[in-house]
Parts: sequence; structure tokens; C-alpha cells
Amino acid sequence: MRRIWVAALGAAVAFGSVPVAHAADSLPAPASASTGWSPVSALNGTAPTPAGVREQINRLARSDALRRSGVVVVDPGTEQTLFDKQASRALIPASTVKIFTAAAALEALGPNARLATRTAQQGNTVYLIGGGDATLPRALKTDSLPQGPASLRRLARDTATKLGTRNRIDIVFDDSLFSGRLLGPGWPKGFPAAGVAAPVTALMIDQGRRTSSSRARVSDPSEKAAQVFANLLEKRGVQVNRISRGVAPAGVSEVARVESVTITEIVKEMLTGSDNDVSEALGHLVGKEVLGDGSFAGGAAATTQILTSAGVDTSSMELVDASGLSGRNKVAPAAIAEVLVDVVRGERWAPIVQGLAVAGVTGTLANRFATKATNPGRGVVRAKTGTLTGVGSLAGTVLDDDGRPLVFVLIGNNVRSQAQARDTMDRIASRLAECGCRS
Repeated sequence: MRRIWVAALGAAVAFGSVPVAHAADSLPAPASASTGWSPVSALNGTAPTPAGVREQINRLARSDALRRSGVVVVDPGTEQTLFDKQASRALIPASTVKIFTAAAALEALGPNARLATRTAQQGNTVYLIGGGDATLPRALKTDSLPQGPASLRRLARDTATKLGTRNRIDIVFDDSLFSGRLLGPGWPKGFPAAGVAAPVTALMIDQGRRTSSSRARVSDPSEKAAQVFANLLEKRGVQVNRISRGVAPAGVSEVARVESVTITEIVKEMLTGSDNDVSEALGHLVGKEVLGDGSFAGGAAATTQILTSAGVDTSSMELVDASGLSGRNKVAPAAIAEVLVDVVRGERWAPIVQGLAVAGVTGTLANRFATKATNPGRGVVRAKTGTLTGVGSLAGTVLDDDGRPLVFVLIGNNVRSQAQARDTMDRIASRLAECGCRS
């Protein structure tokens, strides 16, 4: 990780990078174009200047719409900070913290790792063992095929085939991979019922929803998954006596398993749609892998440790969850920019850029950048959004008028109007898109 050069801090400081396998994806061109561009090759050419950037965005960045805010723009090619308004100020980041979660998951779990949900048997007891896969659905249309994506129905089918129908069984569901509290520090108790996020458990289907089509979440996603699993087994002739929570004994014989898509794909989907359930599962998994602590605290500590080891300045960072839902998270915009600079340069965590929503096209930015002032950003801004009460944030990359990528991070706290904050942030990104920013 190369520490971003901030004028107030003097020259840049170079840090070595730990090799991490990553996808050789390229950033997309505007939506109307048919080809993408390589982030590394696009770093060549004439760089913008601080004066040029300041001329374009200074008034917007210092407007009352963002209230207590931090704004930073960096040129990944030179690693020079082009604009800095309180970039080292610790602020509530909202969902832009998911960029950190993505980086930690790619590094700790590995980009090609998959999450397994398994069954195992000992005597007449079948264990349903959660592996932290928050993407597992109850059922898919492809379940009737011999091979296909993971689902609980596919796991039940394969388990029933191995078990046969000769015995009544007990089901013990094991969600012991995760520990500690089920809701994050500072989360309102009503989050599950409101559909914001499910209680975080290592075993869930349909992200803990009461039904596959509802927003509201159940109070115990693991128990819900076990009940559905038992029903699926009984439909295949396996008689289930009782269901209980427990821990599978060491060395118990595996019966069947289903595996998720790769961590790379999970990270991309999590970022594009700002998925709270998936990000919290990833955070817990990172904590378990790095510190042996699959909890909110473990995930936050492990993520901070990974970022620190990569050279990110975490001195003002306080993480308490992996989704950004808590108002207790505190992050400096410059720290997010440091991660994104390495992403754009292709040095670490390259898949992250493919997960960032495309302005006016995908994910949480699909319905933004639709005004005359923000239209220049459509298709050339890729960013992670963040929204909490009184908080608005936007962090990502933008191609300037010369096709050169810039990194920007915008965080506003104590904002009075989300609509005005979003418009201001979108206008800043669009100003960067339509200028060469040299003067």
C-alpha cells in the first residue's frame, strides 16, 4: 500500500505489498461504449492539478449541504492529493465502510474461496452446519439439475439421497462458527422487522427473511433454516423426529455440501447492492479466520489489523461492524481513499472496482446522476454509497475528461437533507468527470 501524499504531510511514504491473487478485470467505459479500459494503462498521460480540481469542486465541497464533512480527491497515477477538505477527520462513514470489509474478505479469506453449508451424520443425528454463507437461498429453479448453484433444497436433496428413508432422524443445526451478539453495536432493535438487516448468524436462508419475498427478518435465522431443511427432507421421505441447536462433534462424517460462488463474486454483489447481511457475514468470517473470533468485535478488529498491515493509516479508525449500519463507526475519508488508490492501480483488492455501482446504471446508483448537472457522471463514475440518518457518503472512482481515473471520497455528517447531500455529492463527482482539471 502506498500512503497517499497529502500536501500537509509532505512526501509520500512507500509501503510494500503482500501479494494477493486477484481478478484481472478492467474498469468499464461509459455505458454507451462497448469496451472497458485498463486502470493501470489509463494512469498515464497528463495529470490533473490541485488548482484545477479546486476550481471545479471547491464551492460544492464546502457548501452547507454536506455540513460537517470530509472530502478528498486523489490521482492514483501520482498518488498526489488533489483536493483535501478535512480528509483526516474521523467521520461516520455509513455503508462506504463496506469497501474495507471487501478488502479484508479478499485478503483474509482469499478471492477464490467458497463458503460451504454442510450436513454430517452420527448415528440417527444429522447435523446441519452453517458456513457463514449469507447468500444461500431456500430454493432455485435449477435445483432439479444434477449440478447447479447452492440452495438449501439442493442440500436437502443430496442429503436425503445419502440417508435413504430407513430411519427417523434428529436434526441438530450448528451455527457455532459465529459468536456474540446478533445485532451490531448501535443498531436499533427494530432493524430485522424493518428489513434493514437480519440477526447475524452463520446459518441462514434468504438472508433471514420471513418468506423469500418479504423484507422483514426472523429473530432466529438459523432455526428458521433448520425448520425449512427438515420440511424439505420430509418431502423426500426422510422422517424427522426433532430439531435442536448444537455443535457437530469433531470428526463427524460429512453427508453432503453445497458451496457458494467465490468470495470475489460475493464481494462484488455485496458492494453493488450494498448488502448488509452479506457484509456482516463476511466481517464475521474475517474475524474468525484472522483472530479466531467470528463476532462483530472480531471482524472489526481483524479488518483494522489487515488494513494497518497493508499500510493504511488507521490511527483515527473505529470500526464496530462490517456494514456501516452503526453510527459508532468512525473513519477518515483519506483511509478509504488509500484503499481505492491501490484498487485502481491494480496492486491489491482489484475485484472491488468491479463491485462499485455504476452511476445511472447499476446497484445503488442506478437511479442517480439523472439531472443535467450530474449527467456527465453517468457511466464513468463507479462508487459505493452510504446513507444513515444525518449521514451521506460516496466513495469511488471517476474518469475525467481525458480518460484518467481519479479517486474521490465524500462523507457528510449532520446533514439536514439527504436529497441535497446526494445531489451535491453527485455534482462533485460529475464535475470531476467533465474536466481535465488542469490550470
